[in-house]
Amino acid sequence: MSADKLTEVQRTWVECSTSHLKEVLQGHKRFLEKRPNGKRAALSYHELSGADLNGRDLSESDLTGARLRQAQLNGTLFRRANLFCADLSMASLRGADFTYADLRGICLRGAEMSDAVLVEVDARPAAITRYDNSGSTHLIDSEESPAQLTAIVAKRANFSGARLPGSMVMHADLTDANLSNVVFRNADLRNSALDGSSLEKADLTNADLRGASLVGADLTGACLDGANLLGVDLRGAVLDPEATDLNEIKLAKTARKIREGDAEFSKILAQHQVWLDSSSKKGARADLNGRDLSGQALQGINLAVARMERCILRNIDLSKSRLAMAQMAFSDLGGADMNHSDMRGINLQRANLTNANLAGANLGPIKHIGIGQQSSSANLERARLVGANLHAAVLREARLVSADLSGANLTDADLRNADLRSAKLSGALLDGANLTGAQLEGTTGIERKDLS
Repeated sequence: MSADKLTEVQRTWVECSTSHLKEVLQGHKRFLEKRPNGKRAALSYHELSGADLNGRDLSESDLTGARLRQAQLNGTLFRRANLFCADLSMASLRGADFTYADLRGICLRGAEMSDAVLVEVDARPAAITRYDNSGSTHLIDSEESPAQLTAIVAKRANFSGARLPGSMVMHADLTDANLSNVVFRNADLRNSALDGSSLEKADLTNADLRGASLVGADLTGACLDGANLLGVDLRGAVLDPEATDLNEIKLAKTARKIREGDAEFSKILAQHQVWLDSSSKKGARADLNGRDLSGQALQGINLAVARMERCILRNIDLSKSRLAMAQMAFSDLGGADMNHSDMRGINLQRANLTNANLAGANLGPIKHIGIGQQSSSANLERARLVGANLHAAVLREARLVSADLSGANLTDADLRNADLRSAKLSGALLDGANLTGAQLEGTTGIERKDLS
């Protein structure tokens, strides 16, 4: 076949009229419901660009090679669907569900996919064949094409268990995404935002992450062999202890270690105390952003209003300390001891507090701030508090939206008027906890007896 003829075959897609699409969708609905005259939607190589299919159930449909450019697919179900080499570039896919779908060779370039579900999808590289009317086989692309996810916006999306080897994911926004157990071998993730994402047990072998940001990401159990982490921001990221010695990690931006008795640290603390005592007229507010203070004994310290974002503070002892309104977002406080500390109005957004001890800590609102006499609540949005001890802690009015409190001890905790929307509470102990006025929409793992 001549190059011109092949180009013509490549450019041929079946135009789909509104009436035909309606008929196909009705038949597919009957198919899914196992009703008479049901027929699986067969829309391979159809031109559906710009179509409004919001909220439709296209599970198990055949969309091989289909064009859905700039289509409206918000909340659409594609469970176990065949989207082999389909083109969904610039499509709107907020909340769409692709669980177990075949996405080999798919193009999602520039798609809006926030809150989408892509559990266990197969998005390996693929080559596609087409047939002309004579039945001859024509190879559209003689080389395998990787899945294209360049410039996608997939905040909070769930990719757990997805296979994306060799995929193109440059300039993507995967903030707070669930990427646990994802296969990213040889993938190109340059300049992507993965802040706060979970990459537990992800396979990043030989992946290119140059210029990416993984602030506060969880890389527990991740395989980083041969990964290019040059310039990657890993401050506040959760890493296995042995991973810190990897040559790959040495190329990344990590928290700067401060040793006990460090003169610079002592000076920062002294100036901070002067700043507090003088109502900010003298001295200097402590700026410890991006520092590593793991394991240090700092019980009873006054770090109120201190800047401590993107820090590594694992197993630190901050018990009975003053941390009111401290800025500790994206920091790793796994195993930290902060029992009976004053943490009113603290910012722990996206922080890791796995197995931390906050028994008796005060994370309630702080009142009468500034000229306007405003109040500020503690912010633990999307914080990881798995297995944390919050016995008798004050969390009144605290913002715990999408926080993970699985297995946490919340016995006798004060959660009055707390915002727990979409929080995870599976296995949490709530005996004696006061949930009066708490917002619980979308919360999982909580039982009716816990609300009595």
